Amino acid sequence: MAITGDTKRLLTRRLAKAIGHLTAVQRMVEDEKYCVDVLNQLKAVQSALDRTAQLMLKQHLNTCVVEAVKADDSERVMNELWQLLRRGSDGEDNQFEAVEDAPDKKKCCL
Repeated sequence: MAITGDTKRLLTRRLAKAIGHLTAVQRMVEDEKYCVDVLNQLKAVQSALDRTAQLMLKQHLNTCVVEAVKADDSERVMNELWQLLRRGSDGEDNQFEAVEDAPDKKKCCL
């Protein structure tokens, strides 16, 4: 299922907000602003991205995951979610035991 309608508009708006915050951070660094002020702005970027990710996950659960369960394809989507959750915010993905990827991994929400 594609991202459409209201969800697409909300995601686009949230991403634009995150981009605006990030641009402000870049400008603050270039202008050599006070570290704590830059860090506060970085927190705003992270918060905007976190809210965007939450909305995206909700969309995925309500559409792709529901459809996969109905199609008796729950193992694949559960593996995808597990892979997503085991990736740390630092990009590391070896926090937990490795879970085999489904060999016929399908693209979803595109």
